[in-house]
Amino acid sequence: MDFNSFWPIFGAGLIGAGRQVLQIALIVIPLMIVMQFLEEFNILKKVSRYLEKIVSVIGISGAGALPLLVGMTLGLAYGAGMIIKYGRDGKLTHREMVLIITFLSLNHSLFEDVLLFVAIGAHGTVLQIIRMTAAILVTAALARFLKPVPQIGSL
Repeated sequence: MDFNSFWPIFGAGLIGAGRQVLQIALIVIPLMIVMQFLEEFNILKKVSRYLEKIVSVIGISGAGALPLLVGMTLGLAYGAGMIIKYGRDGKLTHREMVLIITFLSLNHSLFEDVLLFVAIGAHGTVLQIIRMTAAILVTAALARFLKPVPQIGSL
């Protein structure tokens, strides 16, 4: 191995990785700030109450509606971050986390994934209808089998 050619490649890799981290930070940090403002002004609670009627069909509470919506629109990474945060804060039960993860595994990144498939010739509307239908049916079926576990304090 020629170490003279190693360092330029290593340096280019570090620069590329640094740019990627900066790009991610430029997206994630403002998103986190906006989410904090929305939470402080109780806008998230209002949105959750509105969405609760929709997501109750698949066994998810209003608190779980927001992580589900974020995962569907922004992708798995952002959705997973919110699921973890809401789970740690006690806003989601383990059952709800499983249901949200199940739904998102079948139907996430509504825009990005569909646009990628459209670029290679798929029909976007048909693809999204199939993904949404599969996610709803599978998650609703799983919700019937996963019984709520009583919390220790509520026994």
